Amino acid sequence: MHWLDNRSRMSGDVHVRFCESPRGKVPRATRLVVCFQCKADAERFRVELGQRLGKFSLEVEPTKTKEMEFGRFAVQSANKRGERAETFDFLGLTHYCGTRRNGTGFRMKRVTARKKFVAKLRIFKEWLMKARTLKTKELWEIAKAKLRGHYNYYGVTDNYRGIMRFDQAIKRLLFKWLNRRGKRSCLNWEEFNKMLKRFPLPKPRIMVSMFGVPVNTM
Repeated sequence: MHWLDNRSRMSGDVHVRFCESPRGKVPRATRLVVCFQCKADAERFRVELGQRLGKFSLEVEPTKTKEMEFGRFAVQSANKRGERAETFDFLGLTHYCGTRRNGTGFRMKRVTARKKFVAKLRIFKEWLMKARTLKTKELWEIAKAKLRGHYNYYGVTDNYRGIMRFDQAIKRLLFKWLNRRGKRSCLNWEEFNKMLKRFPLPKPRIMVSMFGVPVNTM
């Protein structure tokens, strides 16, 4: 759980573990992010949440619950302690303290969470290992669809570098596994780049504005 004090700090993660009955199963964990202006409010909420859930045979997982300082003055406070402002992961994105484009003010920013980034690459690699026997055109179309899906989800405001890194990593995987379909080193980088120009992959784009500003997806 994160908290904001009266100078503007921020919210948190509460994992809720559900107790299953013999007749049914429910999700093992639910993540909840709650924002408070005052630390005392966050602490009181944490206690009362546990009490409330207990009435329904539910419990908060203590090892997965955290209070943290986050927001406008979190960076200043962390610098005074000789530390870096904390970050938190939510819905596959790492949220961190940043500034506006002109370098002033506070803005919460997001980048693809490291664990999710690694997991998505592993999934793509596993698919590619199995799909490398497909005809190139069919493999290419599926790869394009997978990339579009990734950008549609992770292409949010401030995460351009995250989706750009994914684009570069996917191209390296495609180059590697296309080379394993025939003679050793049958495709060099020059030929691969020509292939990309002729049959371009979807470009990394910001697809979703976190501030309600229209996004040009063309």
